Amino acid sequence: MTPPTSSPSPSWWERLDPRRSLPAAAALLFGGSGLALVLLLSASAGNSLHTQIERQLGPSFETLAYQVADKLDRTVYERTRQLQFTAGLAPFRTAAAPLAERQSVVESLHDASPDYAWVGFADAKGDILAASQNLFVGEKATGAPWYRGGRHQLFVGHVREFPELASAVPALGALAPRFLDLAVPVTSAQGDFLGVLGAQVRWSWARDVQLSVIPESARRARLGVTVYAANREVLLDSGGSGWSEPPDVPAALADRPGPRGTFTESAAGGTVYLTGYARSRGFRDYRGQGWLVVVRQPVSDAFVAVAELRRLILGIGTGLVAALALLCWIFAARFERRLRAVGTAAARIGDGDILALLPQPHGDSAFARMCASLGAMVEKFRRRQEILETENARPAPPRPQENPPPPSPEA
Repeated sequence: MTPPTSSPSPSWWERLDPRRSLPAAAALLFGGSGLALVLLLSASAGNSLHTQIERQLGPSFETLAYQVADKLDRTVYERTRQLQFTAGLAPFRTAAAPLAERQSVVESLHDASPDYAWVGFADAKGDILAASQNLFVGEKATGAPWYRGGRHQLFVGHVREFPELASAVPALGALAPRFLDLAVPVTSAQGDFLGVLGAQVRWSWARDVQLSVIPESARRARLGVTVYAANREVLLDSGGSGWSEPPDVPAALADRPGPRGTFTESAAGGTVYLTGYARSRGFRDYRGQGWLVVVRQPVSDAFVAVAELRRLILGIGTGLVAALALLCWIFAARFERRLRAVGTAAARIGDGDILALLPQPHGDSAFARMCASLGAMVEKFRRRQEILETENARPAPPRPQENPPPPSPEA
């Protein structure tokens, strides 16, 4: 009789081959499905949060830019109203008014706000007759932009450098000393032109306006504010977005004639920003200077919550998938051992081992019922085999003699 056969234990590489190992196949199936589900959930949740944040941040950046532009316009309007009010006082509307009175009014206006770097009055000939701290008194103003622009109407000039004034007055703030020209015509009660009342306003006040809307703490989130002139010159930059030099005016604004809006900007250097902008529209009878306020934040910082959510989902999901794959491996390996035991017992029975029995698991599971059915079937075959062997072992009964031939007639 041939020795009973048994299934050899699989090698380690066979245990990892899903084509030959049930635990490996189960772990691969459930682990792969779970990982695909985690990746899909991470992508969909991240995209949903990205869209939601973009819908919230875009309009908020636009609102911040509008608030900065509006405050700049209102501040300029207030300064021009102060000049107009001062130009309407008696010392300026009367040609024969003493210079001491005009000087007193000029000094009072200068002292009314630290934003005024210089206030002066030039007569119809362009001679500066009164000025704060007596700066430039006696000089000609006919070539100055503020005098030429303020002869006939309210004048708001460009932000510019004025080295002579910067060296004569103390600087305020860390910005480079630049000044904004303001001027109004001065006329008599009869409407005769008497001169121009002008002022040089420190541009550092724009920084204070920006900080009142977007504080310095916004730099931690790399939220930057840039103010551009109508000729695309950078007038103010908070430096909050991490650049050494602020980007140029976004090219996308050429196709956006509206006063305000939001979009995604790809700046020079490869950085992508979520950008909100607003154009200066003036305030009341002040028509504005066409300044452009842009609020930017790098997309990597604006959507940092999206990246964190995706990492969180991937981390937790990967851990759960790994645990699920391990549990699948354990249960599948247990089930495979039972199947291997059934196969080994069936092989022994097939080789003639009459003492071999099929495993009889406890419980009422499908596997237990299968093993019970197979065991009952094997027992039936065994009984039939015993019956056949018993019948084959009995001696054969004598065979009856054949009938003798009939006698011949001759007998």
